[in-house]
Amino acid sequence: MFLIVIGVLSLVLAFPSPPYRWLSDPGYVMLAAAAATLLPPMVAVLVGRRAVVLLDAHPDHPGRGQYAFGRGMMVTQFLLAVCHATLFLLTDWVPFCGRTPVVGGWPLVSGLLAIVPFLVSILLAWIAVYPADRAVRHIALETHLFRGRPIQPVWPLPKYLLFNLRHQVLFVLIPMVLILAARDVIGLYERQIDARWPNAHVSDLLLGTAAALVAIIAPLILRYVWVTQRLPDGPLRDRLTRLCRKLRLRCREILVWRSGGMIVNAAVMGLVAPLRYVLITDAMIEQLPDAKIEAVFGHEAGHVKRHHILFFLLFAFISGCLVTILSARAQRLDRLTYQLLTVVGAGLLVLKWGVLFGWISRRFERQADVFGVRTLALGGLPCDMPCALHHPTDGNPAGRESPTILCSTAAHVFGDTLNDVALLNGIPPEARSWRHSSISSRSRFVQKLAHDPAAARRFERTLYRVKLAILLTAVATGLWAAYELQIWRLLG
Repeated sequence: MFLIVIGVLSLVLAFPSPPYRWLSDPGYVMLAAAAATLLPPMVAVLVGRRAVVLLDAHPDHPGRGQYAFGRGMMVTQFLLAVCHATLFLLTDWVPFCGRTPVVGGWPLVSGLLAIVPFLVSILLAWIAVYPADRAVRHIALETHLFRGRPIQPVWPLPKYLLFNLRHQVLFVLIPMVLILAARDVIGLYERQIDARWPNAHVSDLLLGTAAALVAIIAPLILRYVWVTQRLPDGPLRDRLTRLCRKLRLRCREILVWRSGGMIVNAAVMGLVAPLRYVLITDAMIEQLPDAKIEAVFGHEAGHVKRHHILFFLLFAFISGCLVTILSARAQRLDRLTYQLLTVVGAGLLVLKWGVLFGWISRRFERQADVFGVRTLALGGLPCDMPCALHHPTDGNPAGRESPTILCSTAAHVFGDTLNDVALLNGIPPEARSWRHSSISSRSRFVQKLAHDPAAARRFERTLYRVKLAILLTAVATGLWAAYELQIWRLLG
């Protein structure tokens, strides 16, 4: 949902007028907005009903219903993106909102009006799938009871909607509103800016700078958008604090992420250490022992120490540069050529985000898993299995001195932790997603690397090449965009 909202709102920024105006009549434009609003929730109704039917028909195999629910939600989210991207790119919806009487010309208001159908569509989709989501969470609660852990009642519909609103919409919407406001304020003074620096694209540079600043300060804002509080003093906090010192991991605070006991998860957000937060849900603290919480914490630390957040931002920076290049070139192209380039550019961006981003993300997750295994060993987990790290052999004399060798015991504990998290969240262990491999495959992967240090070295070399490719591409596209924007005019 995060990427869908980012993508749709970015279209508002990148295309203030549609490159293809297939619908311009106000009546048809309103009809298109209504269709884009209602079609995804209608699909969500079918998804929810099918999941509930499968859960009722196969009580001994709840994975069927859980798997159908997960896949159906992916289809619904994809449809959300397609419908509303079509509304922005092929109709006069955005200019129509800007022409709204009285408030259309106010800064920020037209952009907010343009995304109202998207927000309504999300809300209706959540209402449609709530019965299925509730059924899946009831199954997870049975696992909690079987393990002898405390449980909390499944949230009612209002609380479910409020949680999703705060954690999936406001999480992205507030930073994007700030960027939309910056865009509109810059637009008010665009003539003066262009008169002072002609042909230098200063307005685009100011908007890019505003977006970068918002991205940096967003974690501080989102700490309060989400329901969080400082992890209380005690053995768990002391343990995680000591681990941070050993890992040389700097963060502003370790927070408890309040989910009403419904979500067993953790997260890290923030590019710079003074504005970086590590979050652990209340349900994870209730349901998992400290050693397994340490494993999940190590996974999140891996995202920081392996610079995944930075490389994701560089990946997005590449897209921004490509859109900037297309925008700058559009001023020197005829309408037909610009439209053709828009189609090609849109296809490349869909391929980049729909395929390449998922491939990279899944490998970054596995690299974070490997770091989590190393974190367990660094934290002092007792080793009670044949292990290349703690029991070097003639074929592997390096032992502790090699950074690519994993502890077999730590790998098994980490794999068990992944499976526990899946079961406690009602996720089938074999279910895959766009950004994550299946829990079972990730568990098998870290155990394989623990028994095959050469495979671990090959995996790390592959990730090194991937990161180098992202970095070089970001530098190349950045220089190209700087050339198109004629940055030297500002320097002169």
